[in-house]
Formats: sequence, structure tokens, C-alpha cells
Amino acid sequence: MVRNLQKLWRDSCSIYNFEKVKDPKTKTTEFKEILVQENIPCRISFQNISSTTETPSIAVTNQVIKLFLSNKIEIKENSKIVVTRNGIAKTYKASGIPAIYSVHQEVILVTDNKGA
Repeated sequence: MVRNLQKLWRDSCSIYNFEKVKDPKTKTTEFKEILVQENIPCRISFQNISSTTETPSIAVTNQVIKLFLSNKIEIKENSKIVVTRNGIAKTYKASGIPAIYSVHQEVILVTDNKGA
């Protein structure tokens, strides 16, 4: 069953966490983005593709984005996840605690609209 499920994982992702890092010269501690794992086989799924709601001030796009990958990979809340599909990389954030099943896990993602 695991092998059959993994045949569907044609995308790949890299996971970044923000961790405390102490500068040896200044002795100050800062949060820095650290690459945790890369090139992880996965699959991204989109539900409710591009349904837009108009509000008085802005158009809001409502979309559920779900990442499927091995249950052996640890993904923390608010991790930065870069998913590559068909050679195109897109940046997301993990929005919550992954749903872990016997052979895989599912993580709800939100778009990272920095710079948009």
C-alpha cells in the first residue's frame, strides 16, 4: 500500500524552520531560516480552485491546499515549505498540525504572499 501511494508523489518539497541561532561574535540570538530537509517526494492537491469572494476592500481567494507525504517526515506548525511541481517552485506555510495516518500524512498549506 505504501508503495502504491508513493507512486502518486511526483512533486518534491523542501522544509525550512525558523530556529534560534546564536552569533558567536556578537553573542546575540536571532531566529534564522534553516533548511531541515530537501527534495522530499510528495504530492500537492488543490480543492476549491480559485473561488474568489469580493469584499468591500479586497478580493479574497479561498482555496484548500493539501500536501501529502511520508509520515516519517516531521513538519512543524508555521514551517516554510517550498513545493516543486513540473519544475516550478512555489512557497507555502504549514498552517497547522499535520494529520498523520498509518502510511502518510496530510498538511494543510497556506500561500506565502510575501512580496505579492
